[in-house]
Amino acid sequence: MTKMLVTGGAGFIGSNFVHYTVKHKPEYDITV
Repeated sequence: MTKMLVTGGAGFIGSNFVHYTVKHKPEYDITV
């Protein structure tokens, strides 16, 4: 499992990045 910390996930680019990653890389553990 890959861990990822996303800062700025509430902004336009950050939120789209998080949505894309969750959809295409479900094995990632994302912390926003």
